[in-house]
Amino acid sequence: MLQNDESRLLVGDDIPSLFHPELRLWSRSHRSGYFRRDEADLYSIAALSYADAARPTMTQVYRLLCSLIDEDAARGGGRVRKPSFSTLRKIIRSLPAEFVHHRRHGHLTAASTFDLVSAGSGVLGITAN
Repeated sequence: MLQNDESRLLVGDDIPSLFHPELRLWSRSHRSGYFRRDEADLYSIAALSYADAARPTMTQVYRLLCSLIDEDAARGGGRVRKPSFSTLRKIIRSLPAEFVHHRRHGHLTAASTFDLVSAGSGVLGITAN
C-alpha cells in the first residue's frame, strides 16, 4: 500500500437510516453469478465509500478495495478475487443517486469562525478566562 494513500481516510459518519432499505435492495440487485456472495458484498461495501463527504475518486475507492484484499491475503484470509476497475465502476455508478448526492454534498454545513476557533482551542487546551 502506498504510504500517502488518502483512500484510508474514507471513513465518515453513519449512513442515515432513511437510506438503509434502498441500499439493501441495491446491494442485492447488482450481484451476478460470476462473483461469490462474500466477494460481491465486499465490493458493495467498498463502493459505499465513494459516497463520502471527502469525495474520493473511483480510482481511490478501487485502490482501497485492492489494498483490503491484499492485506487480507497477507494475513492468510480466504482467497478473494479483485474485480476489474470497470466492474467496480459499474457498481459505484449503480449507487442510488440521491444517496450519493446527500453523502457527498447535501449534509455538509459551513463552519462558522466560532466553530473553528472553539474546535481548535479545545484541541490545544486553550480556555477563555
